[in-house]
Amino acid sequence: MKRQTGFTLIELLVVIAIIAILAAILFPVFARARAKAQQNSCLSNLKQIALGTLMYVSDYDQRMPIAYEGASPIGINFTGEVYPYVKNVQIFNCPASGWDAAYYSTGGRVYIYPAD
Repeated sequence: MKRQTGFTLIELLVVIAIIAILAAILFPVFARARAKAQQNSCLSNLKQIALGTLMYVSDYDQRMPIAYEGASPIGINFTGEVYPYVKNVQIFNCPASGWDAAYYSTGGRVYIYPAD
């Protein structure tokens, strides 16, 4: 008798079904891990912004930076004043926000504080 050395169609379908079930179980886990990583990145960005702001306040007689959204009437905004202390415009961008990074390089930002 001649013996076949291959998989039958049923065996192949069973393997594909098992892989599909495992993928369905793991995809939500990966999505949660990605969201948690983005949350940690945002938290790290906020810490860096806070440290930069504290250095600014220390240098400017305990005064907070100007808090205009976008461009201020005098051409300076919070991002521009804190930037020399953080040296990275990308920290003003939360990865979970979904905004384009080019927006932040032109002075826009996600993290703001009240101007009152």
